[in-house]
Amino acid sequence: MIMKRLSIIIMILLIAATATGCMKSQETTAPPTNNPDSAPAKTFDWKMISTWGEGSLQYENDKYFVDLVKKLSNNRINIKLHASGELAPANQVLDMVSKGTVQMGSDWPNYWSGMNTAFDLLGSQAIGMTNWDYLLWIEQGGGRDLYNEIYGKFNTLYFPTSISGMESGIRSNKQINSLDDLKGMKIRMAGLIQAQLAQAVGATPVTLATTEIYEALQRGVVDGAEYSSPAADEMLKIHEVTKYWLTPGWHQSSSVYGVAINQDAWNSLPDDLKVIVEEASKAAVLSRSAFYAYGDALAAKRILESGVQTTQLPDSDMQKLREIRAEIMSKLAGENPDFAKVLKSQQDYLNNYANYREMQGDWSFGTNSIIPE
Repeated sequence: MIMKRLSIIIMILLIAATATGCMKSQETTAPPTNNPDSAPAKTFDWKMISTWGEGSLQYENDKYFVDLVKKLSNNRINIKLHASGELAPANQVLDMVSKGTVQMGSDWPNYWSGMNTAFDLLGSQAIGMTNWDYLLWIEQGGGRDLYNEIYGKFNTLYFPTSISGMESGIRSNKQINSLDDLKGMKIRMAGLIQAQLAQAVGATPVTLATTEIYEALQRGVVDGAEYSSPAADEMLKIHEVTKYWLTPGWHQSSSVYGVAINQDAWNSLPDDLKVIVEEASKAAVLSRSAFYAYGDALAAKRILESGVQTTQLPDSDMQKLREIRAEIMSKLAGENPDFAKVLKSQQDYLNNYANYREMQGDWSFGTNSIIPE
């Protein structure tokens, strides 16, 4: 009888121990009530100031990037885009982002060459790299790191969002057939190296905001102007107030546009949103660069059909410009280690690509050959 009672007690204890073990197991696998995965995802409301005015092609690029980030982040990053002049003039964009007054700002790097001449190579080159070259250098040749190194000196990170091809060239009401024709002309021109080239051949570079170019040409405040690629020029209707078009656009063989983000604002983002911004930048570069390239071809066709006449410099003048450019680049590299570092990286890329470029011949970037029907 005692043994029977003892067996029953042991059985009860075993059942209780098993039940307790199961309860403990359930407690360790159940998600804690303060698990961040179960909490609502944090959202970020940011401001972005643009160097571009509404109605410009570059401002449309900004809108594309802003909308893409919002869509990919499922509305977790909401960016309020402000056109140039709404919060501050265009020349204060980098300063505003650097100080954290706004979280983001769109630009063309050359605008900041007064702060560091290396910016002039990050935004464009005179008689230099093409849009394809810039893309390869940024993504494969170490360019992206150098953008962040130079912009990092101003408490920002940089994300390229579009790359245009060769700019239109100088638009004027005076026919330009040689460098001698440029002497004494007042020409709206942007970029440090570009301005020094203009001065070297006897022209006077003039700084004008995008919104002032049309009227300045119309009223004769300037004798000529360069602005951007054919598609962007067409949106400003420059062909309405100019008769002649000096090609090719040797002063700017390509242009990189992008967005600077305040470093502290960037650090506040969780890793998944950082990835979204990075990938949105890459997607925007692909989409908007293609948009630029084909849009420029169509715009050039329409501008020529409107009656604008093109002119070109002789080969001897182009060689003279190359020699002047080399002297300017060498001088700037000697004055600024940052400029020298970026220039060397770009030259290394060009050297690495040179043999294959020669092998590609007419097919380095497409061909104008027509397939017989």
